[in-house]
Amino acid sequence: MSRVISCRLHAPASVIGGIATPVGPTAPLPVINTGGAAAIDGSASVVAGGTAQTLFAGVVPANGYLVANNSLAILYVSDVGVATSGGASIPIAAGAMFATPSGYKPAGAVSLWGGATGQAFAARRW
Repeated sequence: MSRVISCRLHAPASVIGGIATPVGPTAPLPVINTGGAAAIDGSASVVAGGTAQTLFAGVVPANGYLVANNSLAILYVSDVGVATSGGASIPIAAGAMFATPSGYKPAGAVSLWGGATGQAFAARRW
């Protein structure tokens, strides 16, 4: 007499396009920052139009950051070098916001470029 034994196997999976996919190199397990670090304010305005400035006094955010453009013109942000009006810099339209995923640690200090002196922005790091 032979028996069939069934058991459920639970494996980590990522949901991609509404379909559960086993975790692997092409479907990594999502990471969520559970540390709940408090945000530190870095809001200011562009000091000198056309020149990049470092945000957060040069401190590299440990778990992510956001920059909201409160001005009427485009701003650019970069965490892989000095921000410019193009290249690897990320454009932030007037009234828009850029935020990194939770748990994201930039390669270096965050810099911001605005074309005009006085462009206001809100910034937080955590």
